Amino acid sequence: MGAASTTRLIRLGAAAVLVTGLAACSSHTSASPTPSSSISVPTTVTGSPTPTPSTSAAAGSVESKDKTFSVVAPTGWKKFSDAQATLSVKAPAATDKVTTNFNVVVQHPTTVPSVDDVVSQAEIAWRQQGVRATDEPDRTIGGLPSRGYTFTRTAQGTQFRQTQYFVVFREHVYSMTMTSAATPGAQSAADQALTAILSTWAWRKV
Repeated sequence: MGAASTTRLIRLGAAAVLVTGLAACSSHTSASPTPSSSISVPTTVTGSPTPTPSTSAAAGSVESKDKTFSVVAPTGWKKFSDAQATLSVKAPAATDKVTTNFNVVVQHPTTVPSVDDVVSQAEIAWRQQGVRATDEPDRTIGGLPSRGYTFTRTAQGTQFRQTQYFVVFREHVYSMTMTSAATPGAQSAADQALTAILSTWAWRKV
């Protein structure tokens, strides 16, 4: 399998609110990196301000499989199948051999943690796996506070970057991950796509 002819779709397959390890799949190749250990959700309950969720969905929004939220995907992006995620969308073409993609995984832990607890636990677990995460600026997603980080690692012989944000809402933890090649051009485009997607996030009314 020649590296020059291989296009990969690498994503973070998280089964628990967590940052599950890398459960990547490939596009046009059968090779996959070995998944790493799952990161458990912390059980500490921390008080947080009453959220003010945004429920105004924009025209052209794509709804999640669990029907709890919707976003507008960048032009040309398409949904793709991912059993672990409630929403997965990808760019129309690869950049530097990696297809930039975004997914959302939802978990309902027995004891609901704060978003600070989730991020702290995840960063510790990544460090234990030799991955150094860099904090991203806090942001508001769907009207709710969110925290996140970015890290780079290698899978299938390709270095890639992932930016992950977390939101805790309605006793669920939402893990949002953008994956791209670790090259400057791919990272810049992925950052723009992530900002565009998260700025259109709307929760479904209950």
